[in-house]
Amino acid sequence: MLTQTKADELLAKAKEAVKADVFTWLHNERQEELFVAVEEADLQFLMSLKRNPFEIRLQLRTRDRHIPLARIDNAAQHPNPDGTIVRGPHIHWFREGEGMAWAEPIDWYRLDRPLDTLMTFLDLVHARFPRGFQEALL
Repeated sequence: MLTQTKADELLAKAKEAVKADVFTWLHNERQEELFVAVEEADLQFLMSLKRNPFEIRLQLRTRDRHIPLARIDNAAQHPNPDGTIVRGPHIHWFREGEGMAWAEPIDWYRLDRPLDTLMTFLDLVHARFPRGFQEALL
């Protein structure tokens, strides 16, 4: 079981992709990238990335147990366990005992600017592609 304190610690750690070259974000393909904690190379994470004209999906999870720590999605609405409804794009953060059931609205999700959305997500989860990234044009 992952505690909230440990999940918060994992999210706060600086992370770098192990990719040796520039990351190219492809259309209509699910991509997985390995990230490691800057201060603890044995602490690894997986980021799933997918984009198409209708959605952007990004998720960061632990590599060892595949526990999701953060995820964005653009569902029209998401009901939270307390009965509140989040409308439009939102982010899910790990919550102890709830997993990814809770969502918070976001105003930085931009289908027309997927790299901006990616940059904001990377900043929030303290991750980076050391060689940079680009969007596939075709």
